[in-house]
Amino acid sequence: MKRTLLLFTLLVFIGCKDDKKEVEVTQPTTTTEVAEEVEEEKPILTIYGKEENLVLDILLPRYYDKDFHQADLDKVNDKWLAFEEKKGLFQVLKADYAISEQTNECTESEQIGIFSTGPIEPVFFLGPNNLIKKGTKTALNIKDQPLWPESPQEYLFNGKQYILRSEGKVVDSYKYTDDESPKEKVFKKFKNYKLYLTVNGEAEQLILDIPSFNETFVKLLFVGDLDGDGNLDFVFDTSPEYEMQTVEVYLSKGAQYFIYLAGTVSVDFSC
Repeated sequence: MKRTLLLFTLLVFIGCKDDKKEVEVTQPTTTTEVAEEVEEEKPILTIYGKEENLVLDILLPRYYDKDFHQADLDKVNDKWLAFEEKKGLFQVLKADYAISEQTNECTESEQIGIFSTGPIEPVFFLGPNNLIKKGTKTALNIKDQPLWPESPQEYLFNGKQYILRSEGKVVDSYKYTDDESPKEKVFKKFKNYKLYLTVNGEAEQLILDIPSFNETFVKLLFVGDLDGDGNLDFVFDTSPEYEMQTVEVYLSKGAQYFIYLAGTVSVDFSC
């Protein structure tokens, strides 16, 4: 009788242990584990590299150091064009220009410049080419200036979604006011700035890669169809120094990816 009772007790104890094991195996998945699974499934965009094909000769309406830019001004002739903006209307017209020379009072060096003889100075003068024709150009309203990293910009054009997204590291910031508005603004100084373009969310292309700025930042001068292919083109002011002006023209026609650097001009007017 004692043996029977002992055997029965042992079987009950083993059964309890098995039940406990089953409960431990069927514990529900935690919230952290679910979040990790979602992150793993998030698609990663393909990154295209910068594309460059300098097929445009462009000049800004200003003076240049004659020793370094005489050859650039020698190219100008009666076939040159002017890319002008008046009250939001952008046009490419036959250039009416005058070339003049003067002495830089600060550096005492000789300067040569190109300027419009009309009432409007163009965004830039443009050499004859097969990509940009004369006429009015479709332009979109620019969202915000400048292109801060924390503020991506979306543009919709011909059924396509274009997003400009930038990144960089803030190294300094300060508040200021200007003549445009008495409202206080914040200026941020970045280093390792990168600007990307996404079209319809399929991939990102690196457009700008600027290591540092000195009291300047990237601005959009034009967003629209400059080359007439039905896709967006962009003109940026990418001046890295406050005593330097740099303008870059990006076209879509003939691009391997989305857009490519088709023309650039940079003028150093430091004393």
